[in-house]
Amino acid sequence: MASEKNSRLINLVIALLATKKFLTKPQIFKAVLGYEGSADAADRMFERDKEELRALGIEIEMRSIDPLFEDEIGYRIRPEHDKFDLGPLNAEEIGILALAAEAWRNTAFQDIARSTSLRLESLGIAADFSEIPLISPYQETPNSLIDLLNAIENSNEIEMDYLNSEDVAETKKLAPHGIYTRSTKWYLFAKDLFDSTFKSYRLDRIDNEIRISKRKFQPEQISIPTEYFPKIDTILEIRRDHAVELQTKGMVLQDSDEFIKIRIVFDSIQIALSSILRHTPDVKVLEPEELVSAVKSALDNLVDLHAD
Repeated sequence: MASEKNSRLINLVIALLATKKFLTKPQIFKAVLGYEGSADAADRMFERDKEELRALGIEIEMRSIDPLFEDEIGYRIRPEHDKFDLGPLNAEEIGILALAAEAWRNTAFQDIARSTSLRLESLGIAADFSEIPLISPYQETPNSLIDLLNAIENSNEIEMDYLNSEDVAETKKLAPHGIYTRSTKWYLFAKDLFDSTFKSYRLDRIDNEIRISKRKFQPEQISIPTEYFPKIDTILEIRRDHAVELQTKGMVLQDSDEFIKIRIVFDSIQIALSSILRHTPDVKVLEPEELVSAVKSALDNLVDLHAD
C-alpha cells in the first residue's frame, strides 16, 4: 500500500509540474495513475495527497479556471516553487546527489515521465518535462561505476586496465574500498594487490571494462580521502601563440608581445607536471617553487637518459 501511495504522489507531482496549464480534478484523475474507484473516493484520495504534499513543503497552486463557474478549480505546481535550498555542498555531497539524480533519471523518472506524458497528451494537454527542477548531474556518471559499487559492496577483487601518465594501459589488480569525487572527476580508492598500498584511480582513465574476480578480500578500516590529490596553484609564462590548450585553462595576469603570464589551478602536481612538459620549451614555471623543482628535475632526467 505504501509503495502504491508513493508512486501516486510522484505521478501527481510530475503531472502538476510538467503542465503549463491548470489541471482540473477530472483531468488529474485521468492523467495520474492511482485514482481509481468512484469519483468521491478519488476526490478524498486527492485531498489527502494534496495535504501530504503541502506538509512536505510542495506548494500546489489553485485557481478558478472558468469565469462563469467559480467552483471549477484548477491545480498546478510552479517549478520555481518546488526547489530546495541545500546550501553549500562539498564535492562528495555533490557526487552523491549526481549519482542519485542519474539513477532517478535513468530508471524511475524515465518510466513515470513517459507514462504521465502519454496520459496528458491523450487529454490534449501539452507537457514540458524540461521544466521539472530535478538536479542536473554534476558530472557524467562513468560506465564502470555500477560494477565498481557492486564489487565494493561484495568485497570482490577486480582487475582493470588503467592509463598511466603516459597514456599507456597498465593492468591493475585491486581491492576496491570506495568511490569519491573531486573537481568534477570520479575516483576509485583501492588497495593495490601488488604492493599493498592504497591509491586513487580516476574512473575516466579506466581502459575497457573492469573485470570482477570471484576472489574476496577483507575490507580494511580506512577513510576515503577528500583531498587525496591536492590542487596546485601555478603561475606560468607561455610563449604567445603556443600551448593554446594551457592558455584556455587559466586567467591572464600579464600580456606582452612575446609571452603571456597566466595563472592556472591544476588538480594535482602530477597533472601540472605532465601538462607543462608536453609544451616545453614554450612554457616556463614561475610559481610555486616545488613545481619549478619538479620540472627541472624531470628535464635533467630526460637529458641524462639521452646523453651519450
